[in-house]
Amino acid sequence: MRVHPARAAAATLLAGLCGLAATAGGGGTGAPAGLSDVETFLGETAFDEVQVSPDGSRLAFLTRRNDFAHDREELGVWTLDLAAGERAARPMRLLALASCSALRWSPDGRWLSFLSAADPRSGLQLFVVSPAPGKAARRLTEPDRFQDGIDLYDWLPDSLGLVVEAAESPPESPGSAETAGTASAGGRARRDFYGDVRRLPGPPPSASLSRISLTDGRVERLAAAPFEEPGALAVSPDGRWLAIAGSGRRGTAEDTEVALLPLASPPATAAAATTGAVRRTHNLVLEDRLWWAGERLFVSGMGEGKDGRYTATEPRLYRVDTGSARDAGDLRLLRVAPALAGSVGEMVPLADGSLLTVTAVSTRMRISLVDAASGTVRTLRDQRGWIANLSAARSGERIAFAAGDAHRFAEIYLADARDGVAGARAVTDFNATLTRGPLPEIETVSWDGGDGVEVEGVLFWPPGRRGEHGLPLIVDLHGGPFGVARIEAVDLFGTYTSYPALLAARGFLVLNPNYRGSGGRGDEFARGIEGHRCSRPSMDVIRGVESLAARGWADRERVGLIGYSGGGGLSKCLIGRTDLFRAAATGAGVWDDVSLFGTVRGGSWAEIFYESKSPWEDPELWWNESPIGGLGRVKTPTLIVAGERDGTAPVQASELYHDLVWRGVPAELLLFPDESHIFTKPSHKRTKIRAEISWLEHYLLGKPREER
Repeated sequence: MRVHPARAAAATLLAGLCGLAATAGGGGTGAPAGLSDVETFLGETAFDEVQVSPDGSRLAFLTRRNDFAHDREELGVWTLDLAAGERAARPMRLLALASCSALRWSPDGRWLSFLSAADPRSGLQLFVVSPAPGKAARRLTEPDRFQDGIDLYDWLPDSLGLVVEAAESPPESPGSAETAGTASAGGRARRDFYGDVRRLPGPPPSASLSRISLTDGRVERLAAAPFEEPGALAVSPDGRWLAIAGSGRRGTAEDTEVALLPLASPPATAAAATTGAVRRTHNLVLEDRLWWAGERLFVSGMGEGKDGRYTATEPRLYRVDTGSARDAGDLRLLRVAPALAGSVGEMVPLADGSLLTVTAVSTRMRISLVDAASGTVRTLRDQRGWIANLSAARSGERIAFAAGDAHRFAEIYLADARDGVAGARAVTDFNATLTRGPLPEIETVSWDGGDGVEVEGVLFWPPGRRGEHGLPLIVDLHGGPFGVARIEAVDLFGTYTSYPALLAARGFLVLNPNYRGSGGRGDEFARGIEGHRCSRPSMDVIRGVESLAARGWADRERVGLIGYSGGGGLSKCLIGRTDLFRAAATGAGVWDDVSLFGTVRGGSWAEIFYESKSPWEDPELWWNESPIGGLGRVKTPTLIVAGERDGTAPVQASELYHDLVWRGVPAELLLFPDESHIFTKPSHKRTKIRAEISWLEHYLLGKPREER
């Protein structure tokens, strides 16, 4: 959801937002850190984005770290000269930012662009900076023109401008002398009238597409955006087409599509010139990401139509069939490389027409080289851990990515050729101190889900205690669940929402189960949750705990539960379906599916979990498979966490809290001010983890509650 921006004072500089530093990056040289300490664990540097320049001579990347001294996240834009090869070049920090996303190179490699805002609650604006020390960033878009900020953008191929998608500014009130004339005056009038009241106008502002000049920031409106909720945008390399993936406000498969618009003037095809129509896909695939490879457009998406309704699949890779120049009909999706195993997460097109992909397969991840024409797949790297932010030079001879595994915290890795990806070398050491500390031992375990289907999970042992019997166990549930799976890695993208390594360092055995619906196990496993939103994944988790107890590793009398987002929803299911857990900590996630149906998420919720049936079509199914259906048997002491600005999460959390108090179940509710689904204040992340650990250690280990 777009948030109303604060007015920005600076015109061309990131005044106060951005401090220039040209310092070498790298890891600390101090003593090994103890992962059992919450603040130490949250000291990890995360790599949000990695971008190889088009010619492969430089690397740009975006870091995120928690600054506890100022209680804010610090984001840094860094560059690394790759011309030195394996010689000791060090990363140089260009910018320190309060917020940053969508880091991109211009096609000519002369500029870096990104979105940023003065504070987390203001609208994101578009900036460019020369990738050289001492250069200041320049803001291209004006908050007075784009009051709700920029949502999406891409460079034009000539590097002289960019295309942006943003909300239209609200119209001025007619006849008002105070507000007439400028968008800034209108914005002032609305702020004066509403103050700090959160206003959701109806209908919400529509979005439009505009061309922004790199030279002077001049704005040319191109067209209305073809979707109410655009999700991805990509300009074709020849500048003739603009592809957009998006949906209607309810986000169902039926209204989630890809649209293709002529960008060149005059339009590139006769059909576009005569009809002016936007061409779209019409299917039941949830398309989400876009990539151009020459004249070919590729998309990823999950799900498909079956018997007239949506059914889940692993995220797949498709080519968009645009037809002939005279074809003005629907766009079609053609599946690429059906032999590519796992959940497709990322793709990078190369100049020779081949594709680099990142997929999750079981509890591992792979980088593969795909021949789009023949569908042949060659694995370049099979990682016992996670891989993210894959990037490559146009030629494909410089390939970079961020990765973490069972023995190392996240760093950036570089290969100088495709055949070198398996042995890519680390080019950063930001998290070296954490890596040197005593780490948990990690393995994949499996068990029978009760219906003959094998279910897997990742098991974290306390450091030096692998194979020990009778350990207290915490089940840590991942979010999603579709397209998501827990991987054999000591860190999970630097997140505070899930922290199995920290729990293991405090003496717990930790199970991360990849229950039905999770990614990396094929289509049938993904759709196993349909019509069984609570029951089947709950049984998968329960049988996983019982399997560890049967092996003697876990103490069945000391089992706890934690989950956030989709994992928060499943943890709410479990407390009403078993007495196995002595305590639970549940964050975000849905408690009452029927009440959620009345929100903007209702249509998609019915589609993915309830076989497209509404609550009145099958009330018994909705009650039995909603977490609230188990309220009558809940006994588990439960800590509930939510961000106050996280959509419906605070309402769902409050309902659960009052339901448990009414039932006489020990419960506490923590609402974090000004936080949405992903927390930004380091003190809030620290408080969440400390409170959850205190709750679990009290009920599982008998420790006094720690209040700080």
